[in-house]
Amino acid sequence: MNKFLACFLLLSTFFSVSAFANEAPLSRGAVCVVDDGFRIVLIEELVTGKLSLPGGGIDQGETLQQAAERETWEEAGLIVTAKEILHQDEKATIFRCVSNSDIVAFDLQTTDGFFRIPAWFAPHYGIETEAVYLTEPYKIEPDKYRYPEQLDQLKSWFAKPLDSENKVIWVTNLVEQASGIHQYELNLLMSLRESIDALPSIINVAVKVFFTLINETGQEAFFYFLVVIALVYFGRDLALILLFGIVFSIVLTELARQGLSLPRPFVYVPQLQLTWANGFGMPSMQAMLSTVVYGTFYLALKRKQVEESTLKCFVQICVPLLIIQSIAHVWLGVHFLSDVVVGILLGVMVVFHFSNLQNKHGELLYRVMGSIQLWLLMAIVISGIAFVMFYMSYLYTAAICWGAVLAIFLQKEPPLILKTIKGRLITFTSIVILMIVFRFGTYELLSVLPSGSVIVLTIKAIANFVLMFLIIMFSGWIPKWLNNKENKV
Repeated sequence: MNKFLACFLLLSTFFSVSAFANEAPLSRGAVCVVDDGFRIVLIEELVTGKLSLPGGGIDQGETLQQAAERETWEEAGLIVTAKEILHQDEKATIFRCVSNSDIVAFDLQTTDGFFRIPAWFAPHYGIETEAVYLTEPYKIEPDKYRYPEQLDQLKSWFAKPLDSENKVIWVTNLVEQASGIHQYELNLLMSLRESIDALPSIINVAVKVFFTLINETGQEAFFYFLVVIALVYFGRDLALILLFGIVFSIVLTELARQGLSLPRPFVYVPQLQLTWANGFGMPSMQAMLSTVVYGTFYLALKRKQVEESTLKCFVQICVPLLIIQSIAHVWLGVHFLSDVVVGILLGVMVVFHFSNLQNKHGELLYRVMGSIQLWLLMAIVISGIAFVMFYMSYLYTAAICWGAVLAIFLQKEPPLILKTIKGRLITFTSIVILMIVFRFGTYELLSVLPSGSVIVLTIKAIANFVLMFLIIMFSGWIPKWLNNKENKV
């Protein structure tokens, strides 16, 4: 009897332990509150643009504590130990965590009153995390926080200063942590900034406004604008060449950035940042995009036997613009000079190979570039990269490729190119208005929906897909409609 009872208890204990081991965690996520007694560590999410505590989902086999510690390292670059539980529900378990080392923060406050924490070495920096901050909870605006209901709890916990094991080391800059060449570039840029700051304030404002405007001509949106110009004035084949150059440049530079993981200037000296930028800086995507798009545009125009005076004018505009754009990226603190130089060199390499291919296989090259098979292959490959690397730029770029695939499939013949100035202007204006309205509508939709990462990624990806599809299709529909209207008259 005693043996039977012992065996029964042993089996009961075994199955009880197994049941608890396989039991689903009490919460779907785990979060860390890392504080110095009255300030907490926050991350700014790259996808949603919202602030939140470092944390996330629980991997298979992880405990809640392990998940909170892992997520804090991946997102904020802090190695922590999860201590007591502050709050627990089905959504998340919030731990108060202790950093295994001192927290380094810049002593310069942002416009929101936050202190930036350097975190370029965090595994998810530039992928999920845009920035890491240290701030008092009462300074956080509810509309900027991803979980407003959580914010009230934070404010109540830190209504009075708490005892904390975490210590903060305040620094003015981290120039000494940069590489040798970057230290030289940082010192040079800071000296230049000081010289300009000594000039009258109106000159400072004029310089900043000028470089900010020039910087916008190096962004992706500007180059999609050039694709529309190519569609309306030169045809779908040239537009697809430019679109291919944009897609290729984005994919290549993003892969290189993640591989090199070299920070931007403002990571070492926050006050250098005068415009928005995220992720790593080497190589400069803007510099490569400008070089590739301007170069391929020039070669394509030359192939179409455009007048020599037009080509000369194109060069006289684009070359100085590329140089001024490069200076603007450096001046605004978003790129080192070496980032820009490498980006231009990569772009020159792409244009050089494109030129050789065009000279040897001109007609074949353009047929391949405009074929549905190439764009389908690109869409599949980039989608695969996005799935493996979970990086939003690849997802959005893949969506653009899928939009081009569908448009090429449905638009069996190249669209009609109108020869009248009025017709071209109507077509161009209609597509630009479509782009503006569509982008505005997307942002309005995002503002009323929950700011979950999956929701934001899905909506933006669908928006990129539909917009690229409509741009290409409208470039065919509008000229055809205008032509039919003129023939009836």
